[in-house]
Amino acid sequence: MLPKYPLKSSIFLLLVFQTCAPNIDRNGKLLNVFTIVNFPNDACTSGSTSGVCYTASECTSLGGTSSGSCASGFGVCCLFRGGCGATTSVNNTYFTSSGSDSSPCTFTVCKCSSDICQIRLNFDTFQTASPYTASPTTDGNGANPVAHSKGQCLTSQFQVYADGPSPPTICGTNTGYHMIVDAADNCNTLTFSWTSTETQTWDIQVMQIPCTAEWRPPGGCLQYFTGTTGTIQSYNYVGGYHLASQKYSNCVRTEQGYCSIAFSAAITASDFSLSGMAGTALLQATQCSMDYVLIDNAGSDATTANVAGDRFCGGQLSTITTGVGATVYSQVQPFIVSVVTDGQEVDTANTATVEETNGFNLAYAQTAC
Repeated sequence: MLPKYPLKSSIFLLLVFQTCAPNIDRNGKLLNVFTIVNFPNDACTSGSTSGVCYTASECTSLGGTSSGSCASGFGVCCLFRGGCGATTSVNNTYFTSSGSDSSPCTFTVCKCSSDICQIRLNFDTFQTASPYTASPTTDGNGANPVAHSKGQCLTSQFQVYADGPSPPTICGTNTGYHMIVDAADNCNTLTFSWTSTETQTWDIQVMQIPCTAEWRPPGGCLQYFTGTTGTIQSYNYVGGYHLASQKYSNCVRTEQGYCSIAFSAAITASDFSLSGMAGTALLQATQCSMDYVLIDNAGSDATTANVAGDRFCGGQLSTITTGVGATVYSQVQPFIVSVVTDGQEVDTANTATVEETNGFNLAYAQTAC
């Protein structure tokens, strides 16, 4: 078990001063002053890795690795890593795979202080077996026992136990993504499990977020993005298939002086692909009932005059069902793109009716007031 860390470090300095002034006793005088230097155990970085600032002795006693200095040279940037079966209450610990891991692999995260409200998991590396990708059989449920399992994480799963709503199960390629969950009073558990013979690799930064932090993300945001521009991808987008049974929200912080936001397919129209057929945009609950994104009061411009609705799915993103993909705008704050996917696909033997399953890669740009 990785130990709990203190919130502040102290070191003692012995400073010796010799007074030098005219008409003093020839022997002079020595004045000994003990100075206590305190510094907070803030986050620090060593290269691309995050750690916590401690004294060198504290870092060693806590089982960390010193890498670089901090606190004006009074401290060291202390790095922490743990693997299967480990428990930590240290901020910025990394949960890392090894070549000898076996399923299931669990890692327990306990609050480093009572003021912790959220845990952010940064997936520096996340590569597990892909979701099931075969299309259903023509009879719908007979010959193939997993006929309607396309998009499901059948041979590998990553799950998080947290207070509040359970985060979705994910798998596949998710390097560069993140996940924010509520901190549990009785500790959070991260679990990888798999039956696949493929190599499962991960390196996850576990960041603990104080309840009092001004930058703390709003509740209910599984992913949280900042900046006036950026991209939002569905989990496993790089892997080529959206995941089944997902329900979560991506939130974008409203930057100062900005009042609306625009979403569009990041590169080509095919960067939006949720249900429906290729090249066809679908809107609203009557057309988008299986896999879709929710963007509140979205329309074709940055006003409220041309609102098209809130549900979007199909082979391209647009506020109309004909024509090419288009930019979708919303003035509703906070800026949120919610994701809903069901547990099965409805492909048939006819390739013209194969359901769009890539997921989405959306670019966003906030619009000034």
